[in-house]
Amino acid sequence: MKYLSWEKSEDKTLSQELISSTVHEWYAAKHRESTKDEIKLINSKKMENCPKCGSIHIVSNGKYTSGIKRYYCNDCHHSFCALTNTIFEDRKIPISEWIEYLMHLFEFHSIRSSARDNRNANSTGKYWLIKVFAVLEDIQDKVMLSGDIYLDEMYFPVVKHKEILKDGKKLRGISRNKIAVASAYDTKGNYLFIVENTSKPSDKSTWKALESHIKEGAHLIHDGEHSHGILIRKLNLTETVYTTAETKGLSDKNNPLDPINDIHSLAKRFMKAHGGYNRDDLQDWMNLIWFILSKPDNRYEKIDRFINLALCASKKVKYRDVMCKKDRN
Repeated sequence: MKYLSWEKSEDKTLSQELISSTVHEWYAAKHRESTKDEIKLINSKKMENCPKCGSIHIVSNGKYTSGIKRYYCNDCHHSFCALTNTIFEDRKIPISEWIEYLMHLFEFHSIRSSARDNRNANSTGKYWLIKVFAVLEDIQDKVMLSGDIYLDEMYFPVVKHKEILKDGKKLRGISRNKIAVASAYDTKGNYLFIVENTSKPSDKSTWKALESHIKEGAHLIHDGEHSHGILIRKLNLTETVYTTAETKGLSDKNNPLDPINDIHSLAKRFMKAHGGYNRDDLQDWMNLIWFILSKPDNRYEKIDRFINLALCASKKVKYRDVMCKKDRN
């Protein structure tokens, strides 16, 4: 192994032999071959179309040496399997390795600490995160909040080298150094996190972000932000307003906006653990936070949901396409 300088030496000391064998045992335990259960899961996916061209003229064509079923398309003449055109295509590590990775991710671990625990390279953790983003890309599209809805904005800083300074000092308050995210929660347990692509919310940005996610006639509980008015007018919402002046200094238990404030705290804590994130990917991060906070609460059920989403999503992500690009910040 490349991180053992004596690995290829024929004159290893006894202590080096011990270290080598132990590290190999660790690696083998963390990088197993695909199990029968995994092959069974993959083969259970019903294939109705060719993932390459979409044709329905496909036939079963034996199995690969791994035991995974092979199919053949009579139109484009390509062979494929149930993993073709998914995030698991061309995998070198079995799907089972994703279980621990996802568990750490859903528990707010950083990518670095998760990679260390899984004995994977940091680049693997980052690559897998991009795959997670791909699977969850449209996850909030059909979210509809109703009943009593708490609404507020949370703000994330632009990357440091893009900060705007005045007289050598950072701009204070809500400024162009911030990115606004509309965040909402209803008492039925539904969440919403939409990046507004602006620093200060406006009627236009708020309406664009939320118009298709709030049910007409719902009741809005908010801080009186001016841009919320367009939702109230166009969607015939009722409202309860708690201004910042009213809630300032109140303890959490006495603050009527605590439900949304608590969500903000969790989201910001999660993002702080990933401080070097690309701001262009902020909506992807919000989709991930939505998935973590949404039902099911049980982490194993959540992992089960993700794996099944990933198996059904046409979201192939090539390493060279996403990991060789320069940082867009």
